[in-house]
Amino acid sequence: MTLGELFNLCQDIELRQAKLYASLSLLLGDVDERIARFWEQMSTEEWQHHILVDFGRSLCVDAFGIDSPVPELSNIPVQQIIDALDAHEQKVDSGNISLDEAFEIAIAIEGSEADAIYMHLLSIMRKAIQQSDQPYLMDRIVQVEKDMVSHVDGLVQATQKFAKDAALIRKAHRLKAEHV
Repeated sequence: MTLGELFNLCQDIELRQAKLYASLSLLLGDVDERIARFWEQMSTEEWQHHILVDFGRSLCVDAFGIDSPVPELSNIPVQQIIDALDAHEQKVDSGNISLDEAFEIAIAIEGSEADAIYMHLLSIMRKAIQQSDQPYLMDRIVQVEKDMVSHVDGLVQATQKFAKDAALIRKAHRLKAEHV
């Protein structure tokens, strides 16, 4: 996989996740305004990830070239990530989804290896920043890493507040423990 392909993959995943969360806001927003706002926030955060990936592409292309190989991804099951996202989208697109099922999907997405791809890209961006002699950009990467934890925290809090299934709430807390 080349650097350009990795950026394309990550942008596609982030965009699809943003759209999925926006759909959940529309489908489940009539349950409670707070639920609609929560899913809108999740969508917005995924859009921000999408934009950051585009920002990082520019940095990394200048530093390494778009066609440079990225061999370190061999242990990340890219096709499984895509297949799972396809299944989640089909479920949401069916319009037949409960709030607990929506939380189940969000926990699966946020706990998937897709985050590993995103974090891998952040590490490549760090290297590009170091090479570019623009250390002030490092603060942006540090903030993104903090935002990732906050993103999961928001999911855990919403699951705790709105989900009915105790096992699902425990699953959300395990996700948070994995992201600390």
